[in-house]
Amino acid sequence: MIPKLSLSPNHFIQVGKIGRPKGTKGLLRLHCYLNDDRDINQFETFYLEDESIIKLKLVSFDKKGPIVFINDIDNRTNAEIFVNKNIYLKKEELQPTDDNEFYFHDLEGLDVIDNKNEIVGKVISVVNFGAGDLLEILFLKSNKNEFFRFTEQNFPSINIKEKNITIKS
Repeated sequence: MIPKLSLSPNHFIQVGKIGRPKGTKGLLRLHCYLNDDRDINQFETFYLEDESIIKLKLVSFDKKGPIVFINDIDNRTNAEIFVNKNIYLKKEELQPTDDNEFYFHDLEGLDVIDNKNEIVGKVISVVNFGAGDLLEILFLKSNKNEFFRFTEQNFPSINIKEKNITIKS
């Protein structure tokens, strides 16, 4: 039986997403969001969005990325249950960020302000489709979402304590 817990977005950070099975012995591909895929082995316990706790181990790499083993999963059928599941770590287990580094979770929900210090929108999500991080912003006047590359040029100031980010106009 897999133990359960209560996931709180303030205490957990998504560090990856489980991909399709590889082979017949229960191995799975992993889309890892850590800086280095090998860092996955620094942690023992991972959490799923359905509040399950799993033990995960990086076992190899192929041309598509890391291959992992989940404890007690020894065949493809059982592995398929985990496909497309997001995996999380407790925030306290991760290294603190440097001054100009942020976890996606820290940016989501920030008010977007212009150079006049007026709120013009809200950060809805942070995504990365392979070419860099993008902020999805809901603009208040138009009620439309737009994506912007997350660069210092586009966002010259970020204040996590004040819960806002300045967009270049």
